[in-house]
Amino acid sequence: MREFISIDFETGNPKRVSACAIGYAKVSDGEVIESNGHLIKPVGGHASFQSKIHGIKEEHTINQPDFGKLFPELQHIFSYPLVAHSLFDKQVLNALSDHFDLDLNFEYIDSCEIAKEKLPELKNHKLKTLVKYFQFPKFKHHDAKEDAIACANIFLKLQGLSGDSTTISDDMHEFKGMINGILADDEVNYREAYELVYWLDDHPAVAGQNQKLYSKVMTALEDNDLDSFEAKETKLLLAETLNKLSIAGV
Repeated sequence: MREFISIDFETGNPKRVSACAIGYAKVSDGEVIESNGHLIKPVGGHASFQSKIHGIKEEHTINQPDFGKLFPELQHIFSYPLVAHSLFDKQVLNALSDHFDLDLNFEYIDSCEIAKEKLPELKNHKLKTLVKYFQFPKFKHHDAKEDAIACANIFLKLQGLSGDSTTISDDMHEFKGMINGILADDEVNYREAYELVYWLDDHPAVAGQNQKLYSKVMTALEDNDLDSFEAKETKLLLAETLNKLSIAGV
């Protein structure tokens, strides 16, 4: 898809019609060429729970237009295929269209569903997880504009995947090398265990495929120590993991 627009809504209260912010990012020929965000006076006002999530309160939107008044400024974006990271944004847009009698007709793509199909090894497919997986720069989650830009970049990456990512393959080889290094002296110490967990935190796809090892070592390090029993158990888990990787052809 050469051109599309990614969108993200934040809502002021639990009702889908209560959009209080919209962000969008326009993509052409594989690059984000335009992005913007707008605050919106939400239908039904603000609820404290939603405000805690995104930080948008009544004081921020009281002088902003509602979506019906803002729509002429945004109308052009709905002529492009829309991409968002869940069905939530589609539900919001449909609710707004009905409430303000906009009769919107749009093409919608859920990048989260595509991520689930192409990256089934991940433990989850949240926006933050995928940003970390693809090693994009950190972003301000629940800022509508930044979420839209992140969604656009993720969708561009997903379009280039055949279903088996070369990234996960490369990471598995690095993971195997790390385990071999740890087991080289037939011992596991606190520093090695900590570095292993730190590496897995940065490689959620690998952590997801080795959840038992990841969870056990995380638990062992909760007291900032690795006693002899925990070290022995970690060594056995590493050896078991190494054997599985070898069987899998890594």
